[in-house]
Amino acid sequence: MTWVVALCLGLLLPLGHSKTVHIYVSPKGSDGNSGLDAAHPVATLDKARQLLDSSGIKDNTVYVELMGGYHNLQSTLHFTHAYSQPVTFRAYKDQEVHVTGGKQISANLFTKVTDTDALKMLPSNVISKVVQVHLPSAGITDYGTMSKFGTYYSRTSWLEIFINGEPARLAQFPNDIFLNIVSVPLGQHGKTFTYKTPEDSKWAHEKEPWGYGYWMYSWSDDATKIGHLDTQKHQMTIVNETNYGLRVGHYNPIHLAYADNQGGYFRMINMLSELDLPGEFFLDRSNGNLYIWPNTKTGTLASSDIITVSLIDDCISMDPGVNNLNFEGFTLEACRRNGITGNGLNNINVQNMDIKNLGSYGVDIRASSNITVSRCDIHYTNGGVSLYGGDRITLTPSSNVVEDNHIWMFARVGGTGYNAITIDGVGNVARYNHLHDGQYTGLMWRGNDNIMEYNHIHHMCVNSTDCGGVHSGRDWAARGNVIRYNHIHHVIKRMPGAENRGIMLDDMYSSVLIEHNVFYKNQYHVNIGGGRDNIVRHNVFYDAVDFPLNVDFRGILYNTTGGNLYAKLATVPYKTKLWSERYPKLAVIDSNHPMYPMGNLIYENAFYNKRGPGIVQFHGNGLEKKEYYDIYDNFKASPADFWSPSEHDYRFRCSAETWAKQNSFPQPIDINAIGPRQPTGPKYMQKAIQQYHSTSHPASCSGSIIG
Repeated sequence: MTWVVALCLGLLLPLGHSKTVHIYVSPKGSDGNSGLDAAHPVATLDKARQLLDSSGIKDNTVYVELMGGYHNLQSTLHFTHAYSQPVTFRAYKDQEVHVTGGKQISANLFTKVTDTDALKMLPSNVISKVVQVHLPSAGITDYGTMSKFGTYYSRTSWLEIFINGEPARLAQFPNDIFLNIVSVPLGQHGKTFTYKTPEDSKWAHEKEPWGYGYWMYSWSDDATKIGHLDTQKHQMTIVNETNYGLRVGHYNPIHLAYADNQGGYFRMINMLSELDLPGEFFLDRSNGNLYIWPNTKTGTLASSDIITVSLIDDCISMDPGVNNLNFEGFTLEACRRNGITGNGLNNINVQNMDIKNLGSYGVDIRASSNITVSRCDIHYTNGGVSLYGGDRITLTPSSNVVEDNHIWMFARVGGTGYNAITIDGVGNVARYNHLHDGQYTGLMWRGNDNIMEYNHIHHMCVNSTDCGGVHSGRDWAARGNVIRYNHIHHVIKRMPGAENRGIMLDDMYSSVLIEHNVFYKNQYHVNIGGGRDNIVRHNVFYDAVDFPLNVDFRGILYNTTGGNLYAKLATVPYKTKLWSERYPKLAVIDSNHPMYPMGNLIYENAFYNKRGPGIVQFHGNGLEKKEYYDIYDNFKASPADFWSPSEHDYRFRCSAETWAKQNSFPQPIDINAIGPRQPTGPKYMQKAIQQYHSTSHPASCSGSIIG
């Protein structure tokens, strides 16, 4: 009897049980091979993708083993349907693997500059340093086109060039600062303006000059082609009107922090006559010649240098319904748009990747659930990770997670809207990430019940103002969000315009819980922009440039966002039982002065500020009402009340420790407890996580409690 049962089970097992299959891919392989053993690999990832649906492989757990070298995609790696079992694309035995959307160019194809017209235009002192390559001779004829970018505009890049993984930039002027608009003869919405620089005497013969800048506001960047340039009048006309128009600028690189008149500054890009630094290039699309001053240690090119140009748009894309896909352990680079993108997906995992040198986001996945991006290095992109998921109508969480990543230099070409992390929808989580060096926001969130915790966020808003290191705005219904246990620092004002903030609740954003964070060296640590029902408690606010918090009542003063707020509110069923039980204050917002900043609580925070004794700066008269901003039991500390601020150690001691115990305030989160918990990136390039250790000896104690 036992033998019969065993025989029956054995006969049935293959019908319901998957096996594990390995498909091997090597740049030295052949797509005529089987790919089923390391000695007979296929050559392309697309062939491996096709094999996933073949007999004997389909419906099994599959590992696509990418063998060492450069795997140059000829077109987007495109997935069209679901997989019943997990499929993983990974580096074989942790070898160094690069999957690129481009092509390598041999260093021996680069020569000294010989084109007569180019020699006339290049600065005379760099001619010996610049080299040229005729791209058609390297088999490259698709140069892309210069196109608009900036302010949340989805960017597809032109052909770019990277040397040893480092991006070059279009030659520009000025190199590090901006020029002011001097006059706007046709008004804000005209296309003509004047400027002042003798440098333009070199620009008359530029073939495709573009302007890039913050033309009207210091929170909105834009790029546009130059239609006409009059170097005698120092006047130019742009082809397309910019986002908000033009204004006279007051940019002063020496006194940036003190200028309030925002916008009106720009720079010229795509300028052969301004190719004057290592890492700058210019592509003449009329003849295919690319000119570059190599950004190598020697400033020259050797046979060992890896020179890559970007050719295809998206590296990896997935159609609605795709699931059970994993990508891990390799470098993904040199695409003109996104690294990994898709819509309507489920159960997608991206881990231990190095994602870089892209025209847009590293990972951009929308309307999807159970997406995890973890332990990745993402840099030299225009956007880090963007995940949209969950259902706001039913408040069904997405279970999307962005965790343990290192994301930096993520706004390489444009600024506003190219965030390190964007989460949107319901139930998304961003935790244990290290985010730094961005032109605009580090972490942007929208929707409901999202959690942002244990992140290390710093040096944001570099070329922008009226910006937050963590930022959201204009949605009364976006409730249930929590920002906790983060270190947020060095979000300061570097450009003319409004102030920057560690956390910015813009345009009446409401009902977020901000607790157990450590803030230091920000312009303002937290801003409440006229919203309601926000709770700020149990945080450390140390040494703001201005004040720990600033608040206002813009809804009463201007009412400029009211229509937008009501329109968003109408898209969710906020009075239904599900919503009213989850967010009771939202259910009665119509009858409770919706444009007033009602119900904000700021209590039991510890703060030290050189500028003055107050914890809150009020923008507007009549705001100091408890029904608007109830501020109580905050502790005014001294530097001696923290263990070692110079070493990012804000543990309480002395009077602060006594006060914290009385208020059940736990010790502030240690910097060693935030950011990635494990090494990031592929194993072939992992480095130890930087740790901070306190060795100082604190001085005497002091401190007091205020309202």
